[in-house]
Amino acid sequence: MPSRLGVSAMLIAAGLGSLVGCNDGPTPGESRTAKSIDRQLDPVAETDAAFKHIDDQPSLDFRASWIKDELKRAAREEAVITRYAKFSDDVQADAMTPPSNPQFGPATRLVQAPLAKPASSPPLSSDDPSASPSLSDTGPIEVVPTPQPRPEMKGELIPTPQGLPESFDGAKETPPMARIAADVADSKAEAPSKDLTAPALIDPTTEAGMVAGDGPEDYNTWPAPDVLLFFTGNQHGYIEPCGCTGLENQKGGVARRYTFMEQLRKKGWDLIPVDAGNQIRRIVPQAAIKFERSTTALKEMKYQAVGYGPSDLRIGAGDLIAMAYSDEQMFVSGNVTIFEPELLPTYKVIRRGEWKIGVTSILDPDALEAATGSDITVSPMKEAAQAALKSMNGDGAEFRVLTFFGEEEAAKKLMTDVQGFDLIVVSGGYGEPLYRPQPIEGSKTKLIVTGNKGMYAGLVGLYQNQPMKYARVALTHEFEDAPEMRKLMADYQKQLEQLGFSGLGITPMPHRSGNTFVGSEACKDCHENAYDIWEGSMHALATEHLVEPPAERGDVPRHFDPECLSCHVTGWNPQGYYPYKSGYMDLTSTAHLGGNGCENCHGPGSAHVAAESNKANTPEIESLRKKLRLQVQLPIEKAREHCMECHDLDNSPDFHDEGAFEDIYWPEIEHND
Repeated sequence: MPSRLGVSAMLIAAGLGSLVGCNDGPTPGESRTAKSIDRQLDPVAETDAAFKHIDDQPSLDFRASWIKDELKRAAREEAVITRYAKFSDDVQADAMTPPSNPQFGPATRLVQAPLAKPASSPPLSSDDPSASPSLSDTGPIEVVPTPQPRPEMKGELIPTPQGLPESFDGAKETPPMARIAADVADSKAEAPSKDLTAPALIDPTTEAGMVAGDGPEDYNTWPAPDVLLFFTGNQHGYIEPCGCTGLENQKGGVARRYTFMEQLRKKGWDLIPVDAGNQIRRIVPQAAIKFERSTTALKEMKYQAVGYGPSDLRIGAGDLIAMAYSDEQMFVSGNVTIFEPELLPTYKVIRRGEWKIGVTSILDPDALEAATGSDITVSPMKEAAQAALKSMNGDGAEFRVLTFFGEEEAAKKLMTDVQGFDLIVVSGGYGEPLYRPQPIEGSKTKLIVTGNKGMYAGLVGLYQNQPMKYARVALTHEFEDAPEMRKLMADYQKQLEQLGFSGLGITPMPHRSGNTFVGSEACKDCHENAYDIWEGSMHALATEHLVEPPAERGDVPRHFDPECLSCHVTGWNPQGYYPYKSGYMDLTSTAHLGGNGCENCHGPGSAHVAAESNKANTPEIESLRKKLRLQVQLPIEKAREHCMECHDLDNSPDFHDEGAFEDIYWPEIEHND
């Protein structure tokens, strides 16, 4: 075996080290009450601090070059605060040669800082299942802020195009083809004779194999299909809808998806679940934990084939293999290689009754968010798709599916270059799936899309002697949360609590103003009316709603989840999911920063409060007060854009309706003092 594979297997099987962090708790000055701050803050010092740039990034200490390279690249993309990482030297000599059926362990293991392995502890044994680390403790060490969300289509506002060619008239008189994979190069070729020993199969990619209609297909009216292909994709980190604006207003979530799949199985339908990839969206330890939880959920839902998205690849080769490798190997890709080509399949042929379904996945290299490390290779699409198609045909595939992560136009071009796939499932775009599969000019392949954030499931029913049927199904609140997935979410939140901010690689960063947060109480003396309005608003209860969520989600508190805290406390970056120095840290030491307070809109108020508290009336102090008052003002014309940092399309879709800010949201908190 080549030495590269041996070393790779050695690194994986050994379980590389533990990610640890420093305890960066608030200083005593940061936990003072608002009233004590009024008396003690020095206006001159606070003003100087407002223009001072602080650079206190900790140094890095790594002993694994490929991880170090990943972090350096992330640091070049965006300035970040990165936690320390340490890797274990417990490499067993016999790991140099991988076993014939390797059982890979996680490449990195997260622990809550400052815990460390006791010196007296024996090394983990691969022969002792109880000693093996749980995947729930795994995660990578790369830390970068989340990119700003891109605008996306508002759901269900206008009828979705049907995706049918203009010439299609819904005719059902076209004779069905005798086999699925007709030779697209010879469109005039006659169908071969029917095999009398088995029912003929209508080609579902022809117009005769499509189902006409003016709206979305109702799967409840279908006869039981021979095989039901169940497609999802681009979960994008949304393992569940948060419920900020009411669960009835949000789609998606693995708990609803599980319920839907079980309902279909109870109908006696034979499901083949397939996911097009991209389970996560951020590149931090929390994202790696979420990837592991998502992988666990996919396995429990019995997914047969799962592709990779660009965000998935950024958590690191070791963790991808550790989470993907199993006896049945759920992950499959035609052009993504992790370590060595032999470790993961490039295609699968799934047998169901008379059907043999070939499945592969392709990731468009243009969709990559960053360069991959040397242990992950993304090959050219055309050659990879051709090779996978040839192999699955050689294994007798009768219906060929390609899941594709990238833009629709790139997917269509690939299908004109590589003829022979029956269906391409495209993920990576925004908006809703269409009502109908789309034709591709110059190809017999039909195209469907998954939509974004796992909000929809696509159903493709295959029948002998009947046309293929397709339906898109929105995963709304009408599907109850499955208890199995609710438990998974509870375990996920518990893991975040155990790790703490340091274990998640989160370090408070200085606010760009240089000022610090003092809490809404400090505003009350001078802005009593505004404070009363805030105190009576939902903003004041934002943290409380994480500690005790609404009834439908009350079983899982979320006040240890950075992705929730960022908009539910005072002193966090709402889109970066990290706290500012002097921002909220916990319910006890920073109780004065609970709720979405005044300073989230007007900026940290330490200098302003100190200047107003100073009793002197010198020209210098008066000038300073005037300057600082201007700094904390938020004109109404800028308020809407600022509010959208939390009221984004994910959490508040109604906020973006025309006139909603002026007519609904602003009147609830309007104040002018």
